[in-house]
Order: sequence, then C-alpha cells, then structure tokens
Amino acid sequence: MKVPPSRRRRRSRLAFTAQVSWGFLTLCGLLYGFVGLFLAAFPAPYWIWILALAGTLLQAIALAGPAALGRFRWVAANLLVGLAILGMGLVVTALAIAMNYGSTINLDQITPASVALNVFKVGIVAVITAGLSSIMTAFLGDRLLQIFKRRAVTIIVSGVSVLGLGIGALIGIAFIASQA
Repeated sequence: MKVPPSRRRRRSRLAFTAQVSWGFLTLCGLLYGFVGLFLAAFPAPYWIWILALAGTLLQAIALAGPAALGRFRWVAANLLVGLAILGMGLVVTALAIAMNYGSTINLDQITPASVALNVFKVGIVAVITAGLSSIMTAFLGDRLLQIFKRRAVTIIVSGVSVLGLGIGALIGIAFIASQA
C-alpha cells in the first residue's frame, strides 16, 4: 500500500526537524554566546556592541550557505557572500577591539614584543570565534531553508544569534560583578 505524497512529505519534515533544528540552533546560540561573553568580559566602549550586533544581523540576513546561495544567480549570490563577509568582519573587529581593551590596564609594564604577541593571540581568538559563528550561521540557515521560507529562517537565525549574544553578555557581566 502506497503512502500518499502529502503524508510522506509531512513525515519527512517531522523527522528532519527532530534531527537538525535543536542541536544546530543550540550550537549557533552557544557560539554567539561566546562572542557576547568576550565582549562583556572586557572594558570596551558601548559602540563595540553596535558593531557586533550589526555584524550578527548582517550574517543572519545574508544566509550565505551553499544551498541558500544555489537559489540565486551569480551576482546576487556574490552580493550575499559579500554581505556575510562584511558581517563577519564587523564581529571580528568588535571582538578584537574589545579583547585588546583588556590588555591595556597596566601601561608601565608594556613592551613592544608583549604587545605584538598579545595582539596576535587576541586576533586569532577573535577570528576563530567569529569564523565558527559565521560558518554555523550559514550551515543552520541552509538546514532550516529545507523546512521554512527564507524570511522565517532569517528571523529564526537572527533571533537565536542575538539571544546567544545577550545571554553571553549577561554571563560576562555576572562574572565581572562577582569579581568586584
């Protein structure tokens, strides 16, 4: 006995949702939580948060995963990739600036070699954290596009990313408050 196409489609969507959504949503939120934690843990100015939030939202709007980009022509796909790269660049910039604020506490003991090494380490951490969050955003967007429409996926991904950023910031602020 054959199963009608409507029942087959519904069953496969339910199996796909159970398989993909919660794990990848959680991982994406965790990665952006690390970004928020790093931003809140260092004494950076408020405009750093604007850079990070703008970069996060640009990445969620672009949804520059391979499956998502396959739906567009060459020019539109490259513009979306450029938007995602700009978003990741903003997050990297915000992280690097915020993390470098933490190393300027004691100006009397700074040497050029220690500054260069510290900037290199901070830059690597910022690029890896922002890169992983960007890759996860694109991957999550690709998976969710198989279930939902593009506008809904953008709202879901941006909501999870901003929520992760906020929860990470709250944890960072709580950590700072506990140290004082």
